[in-house]
Formats: sequence, C-alpha cells, structure tokens
Amino acid sequence: MSLPQPRHPGYTLEDWKTWEGSWELINGFAFPTYGMAPAPGLEHQRVSGRLERAIEAALAERGHRQGGRPCELLHAPLDVYLEAGVFQPDIVVLCDPAKASPRGIEGAPDLVVEILSPGTAGKDWTHKRWAYEASGIPEYLIVDPDGGVGVLLTLTGGRYLETARIPWGSTVALLGGTIRILVG
Repeated sequence: MSLPQPRHPGYTLEDWKTWEGSWELINGFAFPTYGMAPAPGLEHQRVSGRLERAIEAALAERGHRQGGRPCELLHAPLDVYLEAGVFQPDIVVLCDPAKASPRGIEGAPDLVVEILSPGTAGKDWTHKRWAYEASGIPEYLIVDPDGGVGVLLTLTGGRYLETARIPWGSTVALLGGTIRILVG
C-alpha cells in the first residue's frame, strides 16, 4: 500500500485502490477524508444526525419510491463512484436500486449532502460541486453548521442553480420538492 501526495493531479482509480487510509479521488486529485484528517467535529456530527433523522422520517412519511422500491438514505463513509472519481459525501439519498453495488454507489445518487468543516469547505464548494454537477446529481445540499445555514443547489439545464438559502430552523423541499425537512 502507498500514500498519495494530496492534490497531485493525474491519479487514477487504479492508484486509488492501492492507497492506505481513506481518500477521495476527484478529477485526478487526492483528498484525504476521515482516515487522514481529524474526525468531523461534534457540531458536524450533531447536524449530520439531525439531518439524517429528518430525511429518513420524510422519506418514510411520503413513501418516496422509484421503481417500486423505497429511496434509501446512506451516510459516510460510503464510496460513490462517478466519472470524476470516488467521493464520500456526508449523506446520500439513492432512489435507483440499480446504482447500488457491493462496493458502494455506482453513478449519480438523487441527493448529496455535504456538511462543511474547516478542512473540507473549499473542496465541498468547488471540486465536489463541479463534479456533482457534471455527474448529473439532481440536488446538492451544502450545510454550514457554523453559519447556521444550508444552501440547496438544483441541477437546471445541466448547471447548478442556488434554489434555496435555508436559515437554521427552516424547512427545505428536497428530491424535486416531494419531501420537506427541517434544517439545523
């Protein structure tokens, strides 16, 4: 096993498979995840737990389904394989069971949530945003625990548009507006 040099361009999926620890591969660049950086902080974990419970409850209440099967909420660490590389979003909603595989998710999930932390905010706002947009992920929710706000980006005409800025304690419509959750 080897260790990559963070942010060195040109890495491949085959390189990624040989690395020690936990890494994301984004457009040929290596980014450490939880295994190499400090674990997410306490507030990050609190927000993640609240969002997961809210999304799960909303999915169950609405019986949100695709292809006869219910949508599924998953959380990090979980590998999501996109054309641009391998990602580990904080929270994922997957409605297409054909994209689930033994190694993770193969292709664009229906919703990705990233919870910002000081070490990941830049990557979440840029590299991941561009890759998620290019991969056709319909909705990307970026949550800022320190700022007390969430930002919903919706894929429209192949580009992400900010469709909602959600202050803590407000609700947001997700998955094409079919479910509503409280953020924060």
